[in-house]
Amino acid sequence: MSDAPTRIRDLPLPLGTPPQALRELAAARLGLPPEAVAEVRLRKQSVDARGKAPKRICTVDVWLTGQEVPPEERPSLPLPKRVRPLRPGEAPIIVGSGPAGLWAAIRFVEAGVPVILLERGGALPRRHSAVRALRRSGDLDPESNLCFGAGGAGTYSDGKLYTRKRDALVQRVYEDLVALGAPEQILFEAHPHVGTNRLIKILGRLEEHLAEAGCDVRYGAKVVDILRDASGRVRGVRLEDGTELTGPAVILATGHSARDVYTHLHGLGVPMERKAFAVGARVEHQQAQIDRIQYGRLAGHPELEPAEYFLTAQVGPRGVYSFCMCPGGFVIPTTTELGHLNVNGMSNHKRGSRFANSALVVTVEPQDFWRERPGDLDHLGPLAGMALQRHLEAQAFAAGGGGYRAPAQRLTDFTAGRSGELPDHTSYRPGIEAADLRAVLPQRVADPLARAIFKFEQRMKGFLTEDAILIGVETTTSSPIRVVRNELTLMSPGFDGLYPTGEGAGYAGGIVSSAIDGIHVAEAVLATLPVG
Repeated sequence: MSDAPTRIRDLPLPLGTPPQALRELAAARLGLPPEAVAEVRLRKQSVDARGKAPKRICTVDVWLTGQEVPPEERPSLPLPKRVRPLRPGEAPIIVGSGPAGLWAAIRFVEAGVPVILLERGGALPRRHSAVRALRRSGDLDPESNLCFGAGGAGTYSDGKLYTRKRDALVQRVYEDLVALGAPEQILFEAHPHVGTNRLIKILGRLEEHLAEAGCDVRYGAKVVDILRDASGRVRGVRLEDGTELTGPAVILATGHSARDVYTHLHGLGVPMERKAFAVGARVEHQQAQIDRIQYGRLAGHPELEPAEYFLTAQVGPRGVYSFCMCPGGFVIPTTTELGHLNVNGMSNHKRGSRFANSALVVTVEPQDFWRERPGDLDHLGPLAGMALQRHLEAQAFAAGGGGYRAPAQRLTDFTAGRSGELPDHTSYRPGIEAADLRAVLPQRVADPLARAIFKFEQRMKGFLTEDAILIGVETTTSSPIRVVRNELTLMSPGFDGLYPTGEGAGYAGGIVSSAIDGIHVAEAVLATLPVG
């Protein structure tokens, strides 16, 4: 008898049934008595709350009596057996400590190669203080905020890990997170998430691991220029304080909000191109309302997590969709520039807030990078999308009245094209201000968005309600540029030694895909380094 397990898919486990029942269910599916099953291990799980009998849909591996059952080991992040000494000029330099930069660093130290990790923002203590000041009193620190600082923008997010990317490294990233303290259920949940509160603790453990394994992590290290030798190859970076660091490679993992970096690189001639993205606003409902819509009579069931939704609509040539839905979450200000405002969403692990929020955004194609009329931003070339983002954020800041208060409107008022008062409560801090979001968003966004909301109401009866508010604006769903790189070497053409990576460079969209891209880039660099 082979010792390989039998995989069973689509095994229904009714809510309220203990996990131990999987053994009997698996045996019945195989037509065997329960005693013939030696071990059952859960590999994937989702919830189907449709119909009268809500259930978990499970994928399991089954070992039968007589088969050797391997021990189930908890994932680990082992330290390298041998680490090369950290010598000046020999360590790769990573710019940015988001998922792409962190997992590139993990890959380097795993190979025993010391690496320098530079982050413009502060370490966790300074970053926490800056975030509190922004949300409580509207004081923005442009260098330490909800986008810049230890862990990048992903630190303050829902910690969503679901990705459509088909890559063997997806599981590896999940296992790395579990090794750092993430709950083990992310290994089998259909839509796993970690939550901001747990991500912060995970980041602290990861920083300790990297430091012990040979990574030099530096905060408050803002890169203002790249260094090139006589042949044009990138050899290092210059920091704002004048410090120059050299190394065999510079990995650009700066995220989608480091606009000054991309503007500077464009001025140097680094190849870039426009890329489609999406803009809109963030809608906030009572979580109980979303639960009622999605679960019906089962709303409030103790085994059901706060409900989420995924909505799409086509309005003429434009796609409209929900993005980064945060059940039991908060709307947060994610601006990095004084006098500008854009918003996003976050949740803690238990998703315990009484509010649910999601971006409702409209696709913007490269030819749509307009201001008042088509073509206004064309002269900016690949930076036109960034200029559009900044223009909308400046308008949102003004409409909110300053202090990073956000312009907001009841969803019913937005669709009806009228102004009105706001509900008394919201999760957004430092607060909201009644405004006409149709005057903030371009007509090419506002009109399709309003029409799509009616379509969303048809799919989710009760979605369009006076209690829901639209909070503006959401501009950073993804990067509006792509920093071009060679498909084989992953280097920037004409700038050998420069490796654009992650979401900001246009090669990922979320925590897991960014981490995977960082690993791939690190492997490309490792292939160029001398052995031994």
